[in-house]
Amino acid sequence: MRLVSTKDCRPGMRLGKPVFTDSGQILVNEKMVLTESMIDRLHRMGYEYLFIDDPRSDDIFIEDTISMETRMALRLTLETVIDRVMRQNEDGEPLNISRECWNSVKMLVRDLKKRDDTIITVNAMPPDKDVPRDHFIQNAINVCVYATKIGISQGWPEKDLMAFGLGGLLHDIGKLRLSQDILHKPAALTKDEFEHVKTHVVIGYELLKNEPGIPPATAFCALMHHERIDGSGYPHGFKKDDIHPFARWIGLIDAYDAMTNPRPYRKAILPHEAMEILYTQAGSLYDYDKVELLRKKLAIFPPGLQVRLNTGQTAVVSKINPSFPHRPIVRIIADKTGFPLRQPYDFDLSKHLNVVIADVSQVVEIDEQADER
Repeated sequence: MRLVSTKDCRPGMRLGKPVFTDSGQILVNEKMVLTESMIDRLHRMGYEYLFIDDPRSDDIFIEDTISMETRMALRLTLETVIDRVMRQNEDGEPLNISRECWNSVKMLVRDLKKRDDTIITVNAMPPDKDVPRDHFIQNAINVCVYATKIGISQGWPEKDLMAFGLGGLLHDIGKLRLSQDILHKPAALTKDEFEHVKTHVVIGYELLKNEPGIPPATAFCALMHHERIDGSGYPHGFKKDDIHPFARWIGLIDAYDAMTNPRPYRKAILPHEAMEILYTQAGSLYDYDKVELLRKKLAIFPPGLQVRLNTGQTAVVSKINPSFPHRPIVRIIADKTGFPLRQPYDFDLSKHLNVVIADVSQVVEIDEQADER
């Protein structure tokens, strides 16, 4: 099975997994043969990647990080959070969101603890919908998943794990009170506009600090996730140990997720490029040990993703190396000219340090009638 960009899908390809709507309903069933109109419709609806059956990679198992049930619970919880923040009056009455938030994060913890590995499989390039609500929800889910898995891998007690997971889920709640036109402006912000955006951390803290059932540490994640250990962050310019340790983690994870997902004003960058940027900022903006641990726990190239190597060859990520998740085993399926190989073979990037993934590749057409080498 391969993960293929919708724009690179071709009529006749067969789905390896069903396509779901935001509400969890099946939109297109597994094993359905794609048509040109179907591909065009899915692309226009915002589905940027599809799971495609492929005999050259039919033994590659693409495991979902969390179940569809949990993903939908998180999404519905965030929809509830959005609606209640929008309806809250000026008296600051409670949002009453703790029950939904706790229940969905508990489902997430249950899912992640079922996994016997400690590698975070990145939700590879989710639908690119230019809708503010969707950007908020996707970022909240991603940061919550990454944070919760980090906490589990460190053996944190349930009380801390839940507060941390909730911090990931609700860290940007204050953005719901900002001008969405400014927040999603497809151009550089003016100084005044940026000052407006910066207010979201205090707004988020005010929304959460007195919310029944929300731990204080969760509220501090909202307040401090843009503080940086050298004092260059906001809102207070706190340094190092003045910043809550959970917020130091959330700030790092949020920065990674922001870079690897598209925004109205810029394209996403590849996961390994984002990690390189975080490494250049380690010791100044972020704790070096946290950047190092995140790198060790992130499978930045998930199984099934088609990539191009610096050798020019095309490959599909076959398996994650637990000791080197950033250097997976790949299955080379085409030579440097793009010609499909008759006998694809696995290649362990952890044993060949001079070979790296250079880009996420376009799909290689498979023509079983063509001459193959």
